[in-house]
Amino acid sequence: MQDGSILSCVSSTFVRLTLTTCLFLTLNDHVAARSALAATGIADDEAVLIDEVRIDGLVHTTQDTLIRLLPRSLPAEFTRTEVEEFERRVRNLSLFDRVQVTRAGRNMTVEVQEKITLAPILNFTSGTSVKDLNATMGLVEYNLFGTGTQLGGQFNYSQRGPNVDLWLSQHAFEPERWAKEIKGNYNVNGIRFADSASTWNRHRIGSELELKGPYRYGSPLRYEVVVKFYREQIADEKGSQRPPDGYYVGLIPELTWDKYHWHDLVPSGYRIALELRPGFFFGANQPRHEIKVRYLQGIPLAPTTVLMINSVAEAVNNSGNANHSLLIGSITGIRGLSDNLYRNRAQAYTNLEFRHAIQVAPRWAVQGVLFSDFGTFQSFTEDGRLRDWRGAVNVGTGFRIVPTFLSNTMLRIDLAHLFSPSPNSLVQFGITQYF
Repeated sequence: MQDGSILSCVSSTFVRLTLTTCLFLTLNDHVAARSALAATGIADDEAVLIDEVRIDGLVHTTQDTLIRLLPRSLPAEFTRTEVEEFERRVRNLSLFDRVQVTRAGRNMTVEVQEKITLAPILNFTSGTSVKDLNATMGLVEYNLFGTGTQLGGQFNYSQRGPNVDLWLSQHAFEPERWAKEIKGNYNVNGIRFADSASTWNRHRIGSELELKGPYRYGSPLRYEVVVKFYREQIADEKGSQRPPDGYYVGLIPELTWDKYHWHDLVPSGYRIALELRPGFFFGANQPRHEIKVRYLQGIPLAPTTVLMINSVAEAVNNSGNANHSLLIGSITGIRGLSDNLYRNRAQAYTNLEFRHAIQVAPRWAVQGVLFSDFGTFQSFTEDGRLRDWRGAVNVGTGFRIVPTFLSNTMLRIDLAHLFSPSPNSLVQFGITQYF
């Protein structure tokens, strides 16, 4: 199959998976606008003069971190739309489990309830064997020096090998700042195939530098660019194939249309992201290009009930080297599908989750989840040939304990049964939502 037809197939699959969700966009925007507390006391067509912003409830976060989210320096006039967007950006920092913005005359008050932002990273996913389980542990500070900057590190056993990741990342919600993110990683992955005895270990060490453009008011469009580098070496190969060693350099532009409203229990709105990843693998003189489209939406059905939709379509273009491929499985994609048996040229999948939460105590909730993951993918063989397209689908249920006073931290248990491409059952533990 030619590259163009692969991309066309993935794109059409993605459209089919997400077309129905687009019918909710207008209603979702209306609900979000009506529910925003930031609009209190400001008419739709009115601009109000604000001399001062008072912020109540800060513990570790600096006041300047929130003030810098405003569209312009004080004193200044703000429209209702701008105040609503300011409230959304404060909430989307994920540092507070309550945000309320009110106005009295020429003064604006922001009341927040701050979370504990130093959090562990713990995840576990069962595999078809003990060697194929996935386990992660680490630590992340989501509010370094009170600025909303993340500093984190984790150790992960995945794809039959150890992986280490470190990162430092500024939040990207300021209208005037280029936010920066730097990552470093070391990965050892056991490369296997569903219908072959060929195996090898892939060693990678590399880093990324990401620049996120100023997030201007007046448009939900965001843009960023990533420079990525890694060295790749092959060891312990078994079989007739030995992929080449080399160095990868890539430049990754990304565009995001962001109208998503983060919430611990009931997110709303939508976000669409496009990543183009042109790159080259020196030493083997191979192109390594990639394209990815992601669609995320929360559709509130009741005060504590939401339908969540996460759809992804992606494809790679290379010289048939299975070391540059896509993975679809329990960690990202379809729960119950083995994470390192399918090295894909192209894939598309959708995660649907129906979440219903019950408040059991102040800043504590339990949440029940029904979910289904489904998708399609086309895999490489060990020598770079393409297999036929295959489908995958599961159904499952889950349970979450949500302490809303912790940043991005909860207890998640998912049980899934995979029907296709081969029956399998899964138990997955984590301390964040699946998506």
